[in-house]
Amino acid sequence: MIWRLLAALALGGGATLGFAPFGWWPLTVLAVVAWLLLLRDRSTARVALLAFAFGLGHFVSGIYWVFYSTVYYGNAAPWMGAMLVVLLAGVLALFPTVLLALARWLVPTASRLWPVAVALGWLASELIRGTVLEGFPWLSTGYAFIDTPLRGLAAVAGVHGISAVLWLGCASLVALLQPPHWRGHAVIGLAALVIAVAWPRPSSWTQDDGPPLDVALIQGNVAQADKWRPGQAPIIARRYEQQTDAVLGADLIVWPEVAVPYTYPQIRDGYLARIGERAAAAGSAVVVGTLIPNDDRTQMLNSVVGIGATQGTYLKRHLVPFGEVFPLPDFMRPLLDVVDLKFANLDTGPAGQAHFPVGHTQASISICFEDVFGDEIAREGRGSGLLINVTNDAWFHRSTAAPQHLQIARMRAAETGRPLLKVAQTGLTAMIGPDGEVQRQLPWFELATLRGSVQPVAGHTPYMRWDDRPLWWGCLLGALLLLGWRRYGQRAGS
Repeated sequence: MIWRLLAALALGGGATLGFAPFGWWPLTVLAVVAWLLLLRDRSTARVALLAFAFGLGHFVSGIYWVFYSTVYYGNAAPWMGAMLVVLLAGVLALFPTVLLALARWLVPTASRLWPVAVALGWLASELIRGTVLEGFPWLSTGYAFIDTPLRGLAAVAGVHGISAVLWLGCASLVALLQPPHWRGHAVIGLAALVIAVAWPRPSSWTQDDGPPLDVALIQGNVAQADKWRPGQAPIIARRYEQQTDAVLGADLIVWPEVAVPYTYPQIRDGYLARIGERAAAAGSAVVVGTLIPNDDRTQMLNSVVGIGATQGTYLKRHLVPFGEVFPLPDFMRPLLDVVDLKFANLDTGPAGQAHFPVGHTQASISICFEDVFGDEIAREGRGSGLLINVTNDAWFHRSTAAPQHLQIARMRAAETGRPLLKVAQTGLTAMIGPDGEVQRQLPWFELATLRGSVQPVAGHTPYMRWDDRPLWWGCLLGALLLLGWRRYGQRAGS
């Protein structure tokens, strides 16, 4: 069993290689299949242990970059940063542990329904993980397959639907190694995978709406260590003003998250008013990431404001765990006294905030970590012609965080059939098409402006209409049917 646990730990890490920046998705398939082979003829307790080992290896290797934000910018000791990574990974690993153990309890590995139980268990673990403890749906399996034909399924079932189909297919492949009476059921599972591949492109669900927009995405390349250093604020502000002046006349100009180290009241009437006047005269809508005090002036809200040829305010709803908020129980708070992140525990905005008018269309805004929540992006994006995500991934150095974040944004574009503009302080800044493809991208850690044309769209994909609700209901119905099947099997056996 010890060797099986070590193998599960290694396979969990191997499954991460399918995600950005590696993109070796066949290794994710092989890792999942190999891990499922370890579960054959295992008891519920041992399935739970193997699931936890797999999850721990997967999440430690996938979110190790939390170490950088807590140690280099939060003043935590390296040992504490490492402990927080393992703690967070362990908490995330509990979700597949509990759900796959439940699936094993309902359906033995020798059962014909085992592939279905595995797929439902993993799907439920992803859905619940994205909901509780502030929600952290990073590393959902479907993201690793954004560059495969499966991304067409995103417009219908979202990233979690792709995950479910992948796990069903992998479990069905394992089932082919079982006695012959399993093979018919395994073929059905593999057929579902083939059907998923045949779905049309996400852009087929939407239509072009009006003429293209000329857009300019400004990547100021301000290192996190320099951003709040005394004397840097005027230099950074001047940099963004000069970059904006250079592209005035573009329909849309976008700055990244908290672009300049001032709060909104400090720059509203002088700096931003000056830029806004020139932008309005040039017909340019400028979208600016900034900080706004809450009504009590006791906390800040991570925000986006519109100036020039657009108006609007967007307040961030989802905060970054271990960056802007610490989702830990109160008894652990004393351990974090040494952590001093610049924006820990910000305030949050409401749901259903208005879109920003940009020319003849509307732009749906999200900030940083919020684009991880696909169902919310789909709901909030209804009625918009394009999506905008502003972020600052400089907290995580040159780790895999920024490439993973870009991969997540690509999935949001595919789910909604809409172009998405991703603007990052140090990169990766990109224009993403409605099929989830990167159309243009700036190099990492360079001062530059990305200029290009973006076609707004109209219409809604099926996923925008029903988001994750069918998946939740499917998990509940599937669990009830499997429970009924188990009870019937017990009675028949007795």
